[in-house]
Formats: sequence, C-alpha cells, structure tokens
Amino acid sequence: MRKLIGSVVLVTLGAMLPALAAAQRRAAPEAGPQHELGVDLAFNYVSVGSGGGSGVRLAAPVDVRIGFLSRSQNMFEGRVSLLWDSNSGFVAFSPGVNILHQLKRGTGTHGLMRATYVTGGVGLNITKAGSGASTATQFVLNGGLGKRLPYESAVFCPEAFIAYAFKTSTVPSEFSIGVRLGLSFWH
Repeated sequence: MRKLIGSVVLVTLGAMLPALAAAQRRAAPEAGPQHELGVDLAFNYVSVGSGGGSGVRLAAPVDVRIGFLSRSQNMFEGRVSLLWDSNSGFVAFSPGVNILHQLKRGTGTHGLMRATYVTGGVGLNITKAGSGASTATQFVLNGGLGKRLPYESAVFCPEAFIAYAFKTSTVPSEFSIGVRLGLSFWH
C-alpha cells in the first residue's frame, strides 16, 4: 500500500511540474536566465530507526538539481541524488521536488544573489541493499536553509538540511541532518 501511495505521489508531482514551470515561465520576462542547474556535494549524519545504527554519509558528486527561476519569492526545484553506502552496500536513488521561498530580496539576476531562502519538499528513496536484495521505496520529507553567493561566473549554494524517510515493511525509518555545498549555473 505504501509503495502505491508513494508511486501515486511521484506521478502526481511529475504531472504537475511542467504546468508549474510553464506558469513561472509566463510570469518572468524573456530576458535573463530561466533555469538554475546545480551539482552538490552532500555530507549528512543519518540515524536509522529500529536499531539500524547511525553514521555519516557522503553523496558526491551526484546530487543534481534544476530550478525554474521566477521573479516571485517562490521557485520550484527538481532534485535527484544517487547514494552508495559503503558500510552496508546499499544503493539509493532519490528523486524529489522542492519549493524554495526567498526570505529577503537579493541582488543580481531575479534578485536571488546573496538572498537567504528556506526550502521544503517531498521525494522518494528507492533503495537496493546488495545484489540479491529486493528494491524498497520510502516516502521522504525534507527542509533546509540556504543562500546563493557569487563565485566567478557560477553561484555557490551552501545549504543546511534535515530529512525524514518513513518506515516501510522492509526498510526502517531514517532521520538525516547535514549540509550541501553546491555550484549552480544559470541558463
């Protein structure tokens, strides 16, 4: 049942994303960049429920995101990460969508530079532990606080985040807290 709910949520978000992006594109003038493409290095501490232990994870450099720039305080961002945990041997593919809310007006393109933002979103953890194991899917909620800083022709994006992956019948819950350090390019 949880797999079905997770699949329905993902399909619904996938169906809504083009419409939301088109609405933001209509609101923004044609001049200037319309997308933010980014790659992040993520460090996080993970606490696994049900006696699963805890530890530090590193996702590098396969945390990729695409944001749809707008002149409003809110913008949408699709995220995908691929994680390999060398301790337990599992691989996790994690697609998701976040909304970024700008707390104050910044400088530069669309007033985003040097502007602090909060983010929140939903996603899925699709995991496989070992070669003979089955695939499991978890529903994930996340939130964070970040800032865009100029870095030559790119944008440096440090972000602190927390995430909670819900327990399934085969996978325990996970609570993560960490930082993402990324570079973005506007297109």
